[in-house]
Amino acid sequence: MPKSKKQRSQENKIQTKALTVNPPCHEVDFVLECNGAEHVYVCGDFNDWQPTSLRMIGSPDAGLWKKRLVLPPGRHEYTFVVDGQWQHDRDARDNVLNEFGTLNSVVEVQP
Repeated sequence: MPKSKKQRSQENKIQTKALTVNPPCHEVDFVLECNGAEHVYVCGDFNDWQPTSLRMIGSPDAGLWKKRLVLPPGRHEYTFVVDGQWQHDRDARDNVLNEFGTLNSVVEVQP
């Protein structure tokens, strides 16, 4: 049976209220200077370390790659994948040793 306009309106209010309960998220810009790279991605705990799901925008000639993500407050570890090779962010404020003996970069998103 189709829902009435009143039922749809109530559902929308519930969804809106549920969204306002979540902590506010913030835009985070990831930037990498890398001349000659063909494919650059950012991955981290925010995307379950999927190495090719978040492609950065840039070009081999320009050498500047960017990706804007919306992340919740907290500490997030990440790395770049440049032409299939994992590479930490040398410009990050903090880098930590991971379980593979390489570095992950850290970004802190404030509430």
